[in-house]
Amino acid sequence: MRALLILVALAILVAIGLVYTGVISLNQTREAQAPAFDLKVKKVEVGTTTSNVTVPTVTTTTKQVETPTVHLSDGNSQ
Repeated sequence: MRALLILVALAILVAIGLVYTGVISLNQTREAQAPAFDLKVKKVEVGTTTSNVTVPTVTTTTKQVETPTVHLSDGNSQ
């Protein structure tokens, strides 16, 4: 129940932010028992562009190093 209330509150905050920034325009067109509203939404275009970006590269090399080893015996030496 608490998570649902948080999601509703977050949706309301997002809607307020969209109206404040002008992405959504909400106008009342009729004042009566059942008022009508005109909702205008700006067009959003999503796409990609090609650009040069500096990207770090990671390389690996193989080196011979000493590593610890463990040998176990059961106590029966032969």
